[in-house]
Amino acid sequence: MSGGREMYERFNVAPTEDVPAIVQDRHGRRCELLRWGLIPRWARDLNTRLTLINARAETVASSRVYSGLVERGSHRCLVLADGFYEWVAAEDPKQRRLPLRFSLAAGGSFCFAALWTTWRESVMSCSVLTTTANELVAPVHDRMPVILTEQAAWDAWLDPELPGADVASLLAPVPAGSLQVARADPALLAIPG
Repeated sequence: MSGGREMYERFNVAPTEDVPAIVQDRHGRRCELLRWGLIPRWARDLNTRLTLINARAETVASSRVYSGLVERGSHRCLVLADGFYEWVAAEDPKQRRLPLRFSLAAGGSFCFAALWTTWRESVMSCSVLTTTANELVAPVHDRMPVILTEQAAWDAWLDPELPGADVASLLAPVPAGSLQVARADPALLAIPG
């Protein structure tokens, strides 16, 4: 992603690290770096001990944490990416898990649907929405990020006039045929414990 003269490139982003995201609020549409792992406005401190890196698309509208955010377009955002990783067990149980990288079959970048907020007017953070896995991802994991690949979907997700109830149709899994999967080099990634 290019923002002015700066470049942002990462092979793997871990929770609590910054992710590039497109937000739209009273200040207009712009790119911001958001902390991956939403900190609710009501949290008493930065280390909430809550795992708010992902939000389930099916329950986001009824969630205490997310319902107010999904209702307002100013708290919906797009996290920029060109792939995501899942880890699978090695055939030999004594070996480390292996990373798989999922990306668009046609190549290029896309956006994850996400929700964001600001904690104590200083920390901007987000959660990526997840949905039921499609046929390609399902053998590895039962969930996958909500991937938006088209400009019309990006504009709809960020539209402040679109009520939260009307965004549900955007939160479906992408067709399996639109993705490809390949083994990733574990040396390039921080391998989870």
